[in-house]
Amino acid sequence: MRSRKFKNKVVATLVIFSLLLSLFVVASNNIQKVEASSKLGDILFLRPDFSENNLKGTDHGSKVMALAVKEYQEKYGGKVKFVFADYNGWRTKLLAMAAAGTPVDVISVWETDIPSFYTRGLIQAVDNYVNLKAPYFDKNAMENFKYKGRHYAVVGKGASVPWGVIYNKDLMLEEGIDESEMPYELFKRGRWNWDTFEKLAKKLTADTNKDGKIDRYGVTFWNGMVLAYFNGTPFVGIDKNGNVKLNFDSAALQRALNFYRKGVKEGWLTTDWNIVSSGMKKRQTAMLVAPYYKFDQDRRDCDDEILFAPQPFGPDNKNKYYHFVLGIAWAIGKGCKNPVGAGKFIELMHEADQKVPQDPAPPLPKEVTEAVNTMAKKPFYFYAADSYLLTVIPRWEILGAIESADSVAAGLASLRPRAEKAIKETFYGTGTKPIIREFKPFVVNFDDGKIDKIKAYDPNKKTVKFTLVSGKEAIKGKSLKVTWDASKDGNEVYILTDPSKIKVYGWHDYKVSFDIKVMKNVKPGSTKVVCSILSEPKVGATSYGSVSKNIDRGQTVYRVEGNITNIQDNSENMCLRIGVQNGGDFIIDNIKVEELK
Repeated sequence: MRSRKFKNKVVATLVIFSLLLSLFVVASNNIQKVEASSKLGDILFLRPDFSENNLKGTDHGSKVMALAVKEYQEKYGGKVKFVFADYNGWRTKLLAMAAAGTPVDVISVWETDIPSFYTRGLIQAVDNYVNLKAPYFDKNAMENFKYKGRHYAVVGKGASVPWGVIYNKDLMLEEGIDESEMPYELFKRGRWNWDTFEKLAKKLTADTNKDGKIDRYGVTFWNGMVLAYFNGTPFVGIDKNGNVKLNFDSAALQRALNFYRKGVKEGWLTTDWNIVSSGMKKRQTAMLVAPYYKFDQDRRDCDDEILFAPQPFGPDNKNKYYHFVLGIAWAIGKGCKNPVGAGKFIELMHEADQKVPQDPAPPLPKEVTEAVNTMAKKPFYFYAADSYLLTVIPRWEILGAIESADSVAAGLASLRPRAEKAIKETFYGTGTKPIIREFKPFVVNFDDGKIDKIKAYDPNKKTVKFTLVSGKEAIKGKSLKVTWDASKDGNEVYILTDPSKIKVYGWHDYKVSFDIKVMKNVKPGSTKVVCSILSEPKVGATSYGSVSKNIDRGQTVYRVEGNITNIQDNSENMCLRIGVQNGGDFIIDNIKVEELK
């Protein structure tokens, strides 16, 4: 899905926006006082996809972090120890460390995390540890993450940004669209709504190379769920008493999702992540609905003139709220060993931003500044309520259900049981409490002549057989060969590691690798090797992660490797599942699973 390269670019941009306008620390009586000469000790720091190696970077964000780390060590005599986790597994890592009695001191958070982290007891109030009156903090934004009179997230000025419509002005002019009919001018004249938005998207959708397929979309959405927010409603509601409930029966929500579904079905709207990533530069989309920081990246990358307009309101957004997101915010782990040091490091990050020169940027067009200022007058963090849902059910699963069902109502109905469970787990704290077990890395090869660590996945596939092969047929020494009758058992077969002999546990992040050779029925573009971890060794078990590789040539050894993370499961019968889809007999060897560092 998302490419790591693109994520790194976005993360760097997020930091630029999240650490702005630092001046100096203003002393406050209610803050725990720490003299510069005090020794505070080490702190644990977790931000997804960020490690000590990032401190060597030359971008603004890396330089800011490097300076903050250096000043923390000089002023307070402690080290900043980085806890690495990728974007898929960082929340699981956080839960696992808390359960193991080593909660993280400084945690990067987003509005989708803060309410559920608070209710699940993962973060603590920051009021006693951070000078929230400092001029580089966004006081208005922080009020949105206040519970029982105390703040649970530190938000820097510039970290709170609106969603809007990024659009290619030059492309629109080439297509004969008058400037008065472009997004910002429509907004200025009070005509920027879903009707004009759809009309423009349809007109700009095209098959430019005349091969019968759309290769330029009118609009691409970073996240199609935001149409609900543009229509003034989240997927999860919070009443005046703080209780949470699903909004699935809301007419406003269903109207927004029907608009999204219509655009996908008619072909003028897409959420293809490759187009989100580079579609503006490649002219694969005329408009992109995304956070403001994506506009800042695209205007640097594109040769065309790229502009930014406010969100088009849906018909039910009577309060005219604009959807805002946090580029990044900071929290302090509950029960961490050094909350005082954590607070000081958060301040130092924002102070360092003032000292490090900003990366050069072209001046903002007047209409972009006006658009951002207009939206900043009525911000709302719709993601905050939906965090109770999104921490359990990813947005692509929600949108997938809406696209594939017979109707929006049917799609929401299919999601309801999981959604209600998600709310109970995240809001009411009934979710799985981590049980941390020791994992021992393992390698399975077959040089000893034994195949007892491997078993068949589906007992109903009676023709599946295991044999040992050697010589030229083997991958190395002796290898396992899996054969079956495709006329009886189809073209998809899996094997499992036996959990009674090899242990895989939840709450760990894994690096998985193996060698495989598909012997027959290879269909280029269709045959694939897939791997995941199951909660138990049976058909229908919960599956975690996905490592895959396309197979284009038969009787050729392929090395398959990847990471499986975010396994929130306490099962003692977990196993590795490996198989071939749309293929035939295969030979496998050198199955290796180790802890991801």
